[in-house]
Amino acid sequence: MIPAFMLRQLYEKGSLKNIIDENGNKVGFTFSLLNKLGSGTIEGGIKLKVDGEEIPLEKIKVEKGGVVSKAEEFSKNPVIFAVSERIKFFIEKPGGLQEGIHKIVISVMTTEYGRIEFDFTDKVS
Repeated sequence: MIPAFMLRQLYEKGSLKNIIDENGNKVGFTFSLLNKLGSGTIEGGIKLKVDGEEIPLEKIKVEKGGVVSKAEEFSKNPVIFAVSERIKFFIEKPGGLQEGIHKIVISVMTTEYGRIEFDFTDKVS
């Protein structure tokens, strides 16, 4: 098991931002993970909590290498997350996140390490 304090290094500090549509409405939020640790294969089981609230899987999309997929697709098509690669999460949430600090807990199933889970906090401005 990889300790959470090491996994926190995956979070790309400052990447937590609201998504704003063409009408100026907050429609969700985004954040990125940048792999500085070691290669692994994400095979699904993505769980995300924001400030204690679990986000439904169907509200999560993931971008890797310019390809955007629904989070639920990872169980059918595992994705290698190699060193120096970035994965960007897009979460549909009407109204986005309020300004201030938020705690996000992310959990995924990997081929190499089993279930991994870590949390991070960052500020949305």
